[in-house]
Amino acid sequence: MTNNDIARPHVFQKGSSSRTLLLLHGTGADEHDLLGLARALDPEASVLSPRGMHLESGMNRFFERYPDGSFNEVSIDQGVAELAEFLEAAIFEYEIDRTNIFGTGFSNGANTAAALMIKHPALLSGAALFGSTKPYREVEKVDLKGKHVWLANGDQDPYAPVQVSEAWVEQLQSFGAEVKWLRHPGGHQISQSHVAEIANAL
Repeated sequence: MTNNDIARPHVFQKGSSSRTLLLLHGTGADEHDLLGLARALDPEASVLSPRGMHLESGMNRFFERYPDGSFNEVSIDQGVAELAEFLEAAIFEYEIDRTNIFGTGFSNGANTAAALMIKHPALLSGAALFGSTKPYREVEKVDLKGKHVWLANGDQDPYAPVQVSEAWVEQLQSFGAEVKWLRHPGGHQISQSHVAEIANAL
């Protein structure tokens, strides 16, 4: 483990409970963007919020997408591997309970959280995915038993088609995850009613 693993720009706020919320922002935002969301979801949790290190036209992202909007899956794998290394370094640096890290993200960050859970299932206890879709075209079977996942999307979200969401939820459930699909009538945004519902269940 090198010092560079923890050198990525990030925010860490120590909480009073054993849970840590891993916050992953959307395109063009940074490590400060979702701090309010974290407080709304679980004000007692610690918060770990890293910056996405891929730049797209000067905007922070966690992985690359092609000009047509489709995902570069090699870039997803690289971004997730780097994020996993950062998370391991942060667990050591901040004495985080590695059994109680909950992924929380919006848009690109939520897709990254889903990919992290698929590739490194031991790192996350579950996830709240806002404005999110299936990160990979094909997902190999992985054991997600005991993990709680909320997929919170708008029915008019062009980045998260309803049919894709439906199939993604079914696949996650087939992997053993306990999945709740929350829907609102709007577009690519976080619904405060969804935030409240997830907060009540955490």
